[in-house]
Amino acid sequence: MAGSPSSHDSGVTPDRGSPPRMPRWVKAAVLIVGILLLLFAVMRITGLGGEHGPGRHMPAGIGLTDQRGGV
Repeated sequence: MAGSPSSHDSGVTPDRGSPPRMPRWVKAAVLIVGILLLLFAVMRITGLGGEHGPGRHMPAGIGLTDQRGGV
């Protein structure tokens, strides 16, 4: 029957111009990574992270040139 509406016709046409929505887990992952990067940047700028690097594990007064064996 050409005149009767089909069961799939809801009267709303799909918007084929818009891309599919981003999944919720992707949004959550992007938000978490963004917060961690912002926290890292704030810690680096303010110095709240403390001293890190190879000099942290050496006694005070020993420079990098002393470890080469006097070359």
